[in-house]
Amino acid sequence: PYIAQIPTYETKEKAKAELEATKINIIAQVGQDGYDKILKEHPEFTKNEIYLDEVRETVKEPDYIIEGWAGELLALRWCEKAPNKPKHLSVVYREMNDEGFIITAFFISRYQKLLRRGIIWQKK
Repeated sequence: PYIAQIPTYETKEKAKAELEATKINIIAQVGQDGYDKILKEHPEFTKNEIYLDEVRETVKEPDYIIEGWAGELLALRWCEKAPNKPKHLSVVYREMNDEGFIITAFFISRYQKLLRRGIIWQKK
């Protein structure tokens, strides 16, 4: 299962118990540096706190997991609550020592370009 630890979880065990139906064997953590980078590089996330909730949901329940160019992975999910109009949200993360660390996140309209990198997992 894909297990996401969002900062609201007190322990990895609680995250695992709550999210055991998810997709890959890692814990995805968003540290303060990760949030700062997302907010700096993609200011649309500062406009509505719901967007950061969507980052959590994308890691927890992605539609696709895609290969990155340099060992990172991308969780991709359709987002009805995106800025301006519905579109996909991509959350870039890296797995290290059985844990995952979110690098950045962004909204994307033309997600098919990302799919060409290689689909590792797809929601059925």
